[in-house]
Amino acid sequence: MTDCTQSKLPSIVEKVLNQIEERVHKTTNKQITDEDLLTLHSIFGGVLQRALDIIEKYPTFVTYSTANKTRELIEIKGENDRCYRVFPRINFCPCLAFKHQVLEKKTQISCKHILAARIQQILGKTVNHDVTHDQYLMLVKSMFDLEDENNG
Repeated sequence: MTDCTQSKLPSIVEKVLNQIEERVHKTTNKQITDEDLLTLHSIFGGVLQRALDIIEKYPTFVTYSTANKTRELIEIKGENDRCYRVFPRINFCPCLAFKHQVLEKKTQISCKHILAARIQQILGKTVNHDVTHDQYLMLVKSMFDLEDENNG
């Protein structure tokens, strides 16, 4: 795989996810089709199954947003009841898998937490909690406290 191909892959993945989102929003049952799942599996491999396992265990995710939804975070429960928070549509997670598989080894496009969050957004399975700007900043800070804890 060339550097050019690797740099384009995230935009292609986002395009696929956006197409799935458009299709889901046009349907009455708001479901991802088997064809969509096959497409996602061809992109994400085993990460998709791990993301679906999270969704099955926690069918609704919490989104924290400031006034007018100018800033948002999605909270995903992980193993051992640890919470991960990710920014919608941004490929970054403080989990160890993201650090090792995505950033260091470059063997995955993303982690299960980001994919699970994106799928839940597509399906409309998030519950919003309004927070103040200061509360939002504390939530963001806690993301990086977790990252420091993982590195310690």
